[in-house]
Parts: sequence; C-alpha cells; structure tokens
Amino acid sequence: MNDDVPEPLRHHLYALVTRLRDADGMLAMFDFDGSLAPIEDHPDEVTLPPATRVVIEALRDTPDVEVGIVSGRGLDDLRERVDVDGIAYAGNHGLELFSDGDRHTHSVAEDAAGDIARLCSTLDSRLDTVDGAFVEDKGVTASVHYRLADDDRVPEVRDFVRDAVRGVEDVRVTTGKQVIELRPDVEWHKGRAIRWLYDRRVPNAETWLPLYVGDDRTDEDAFDVLPESGLGVKVGHEPPTVASYRVADPAAVRTTLAWLAEYGVEFLESPPATSTASPRG
Repeated sequence: MNDDVPEPLRHHLYALVTRLRDADGMLAMFDFDGSLAPIEDHPDEVTLPPATRVVIEALRDTPDVEVGIVSGRGLDDLRERVDVDGIAYAGNHGLELFSDGDRHTHSVAEDAAGDIARLCSTLDSRLDTVDGAFVEDKGVTASVHYRLADDDRVPEVRDFVRDAVRGVEDVRVTTGKQVIELRPDVEWHKGRAIRWLYDRRVPNAETWLPLYVGDDRTDEDAFDVLPESGLGVKVGHEPPTVASYRVADPAAVRTTLAWLAEYGVEFLESPPATSTASPRG
C-alpha cells in the first residue's frame, strides 16, 4: 500500500483515455458515502446530489457501459437513496447483491443476523451514556457511529464494542471513517462484491475496463482486486491507498463522471476525435 497521496486523475487523463481506447466496454463502480454523496454527521442525512444522479443515468444509458454501486449501507437503503433503475447494487459491503432484478444475500450473513440484532440491542443500551454515539442496524451488519461524540469518549465506545462482541464467534469487527462495523465472520468484502458484479455484468472480462471510485478504508479491498488493466480512483487525500489516482471530493467525482458520459465513452468506439479537456478534481 502506498503511503504517498496518489496523483490527481485530472493530471493523468491520458491514462484513462488509453484504457478506454484499449477496451470494448467499461464497468463503472462507485462507493456511495463520501464518493458519490458527501458525508454528513448522521447517515440518514446523506443524499445523492440530483446532478450526480443525472450523470449516473447517462452512463447507464450508454452502450457498452455497466454501472454498479458498492456500499456499506444496507441494500434497501442504498437503492432508495441512489434511486436509479437498471444498474447493479451491492449493499452491506457486498453481503447483499442486486443485479438484473435478482437479489442475493450471503448465507453466512443470514445465519449471523440474529447475533447482529442482539448486539445492536446491547450496544443501544450501553451507548445511551455517550452523547453523539449510536448504532445503525443494517440487518446483516451494523455500524457504530461516533462522528458526533467527543474525542475523549471514543475509546469508551471502542471498549463497549469490544466487550459486546467478545465470545460472539460469528461476528467480526472492522473500522472505517469514524465508524466501527460489525459484520458476519466471513471472508467477503467490497473486493469480492465487485468481482461478483464483474462476472455478471460484463460480457467479456478480458476486454472490458473496470473502474472503481471510493474514499474509505473498506474501499481498499475493491482497489486491490482490480486487474492490471483496471483503474482505481481514491476520493480525498488520506493515505495509505493502493489506488493509482485520486480526485478531491464527491463534486470532483461528479465532474469526472460527466466527462466520462459526454466525452470519455466515445473512446470505447474509436480513436479520440474530441477534446480531452481535463475534468476538475
């Protein structure tokens, strides 16, 4: 993993153009919170900007382009917030998958749902004493948020979680941006999810370009499984990351998507005949 901040994608647009020209199609995959939509203090406050929804729909409607959204959110919550038909969704870090009208939930996640629910109940009670910390029950996973808690109470939140999960064999703990995740103890993550999407949405894996855009530690699993021909784009400036390039924020993601939808996809069909003016980000 590279401790250096990756170069801005807008300074290396030729790399994206080259990959598009060498590909017959593109599978464009995106994290949601912090990538497509700005992060808010409370997860219920996060909304997809209408302009971003427009460019996602434009990519969806482009021949030889498939779109997937991969998120730690529950699948139903994710689909409701994105609200774009005809694309693939992976919720709960890929434990819940939706593509072409079919829904799949990992069997281990279904088995662990009871323990996740009991942990949520336990932590709800314990976190009552910590202002700004709360549990988000996402069905087959849960998130303990502490973004709004005082810094000196964060170790207490971590202790509560550690004590609650002790002895619960089918649940493991991972971390993200000011959040602690409770997940079924199965080797499944965003990287596995995008491989699942790739196998089902791409007609020829050898000739299609996989693009993944994400901002969090959990997105490193997705960057890590991209083939050499793929392109990982980190949102924000926080190292370490294995992504090759970065953009500044969700607004820059939207600008890049707009460029892709209006100009970039033309390179899938023919040598460049239009300007490769750099998107800002």
